[in-house]
Amino acid sequence: MEKCACKGSFLDRLLQPTILMLLYRKPLHGFSILKEMEKSGIMDYSGIDPTGLYRTLKKMEAAGLLVSEWDMSDQPRRVYKITEDGKDCLKHWKSTLTDYKKSIGNLIDAISAVLDETK
Repeated sequence: MEKCACKGSFLDRLLQPTILMLLYRKPLHGFSILKEMEKSGIMDYSGIDPTGLYRTLKKMEAAGLLVSEWDMSDQPRRVYKITEDGKDCLKHWKSTLTDYKKSIGNLIDAISAVLDETK
């Protein structure tokens, strides 16, 4: 049971709303997205695989949630920007996560009750 979500490993499904939130503020290239995630202090993003991040960005672009273009100024790198569909998706994430928060609270209470019963 070494790599189990029950031990608090990062939930990769939360990458999408985090990326959308960061890009809502300003366009960023992939490495900057990773650094901003780590700086944010929202969650522990230190275990994120950069390859997985770029794969997620590619899927999000294919889904129309963001667009990218090459910035050739300093060194060539792809800069990502949120789309209107991405902004709508972020609003849905807020609602969904709010619902999850309530459900998770209920689940924690239920688990606590079960564990207390067995004492």
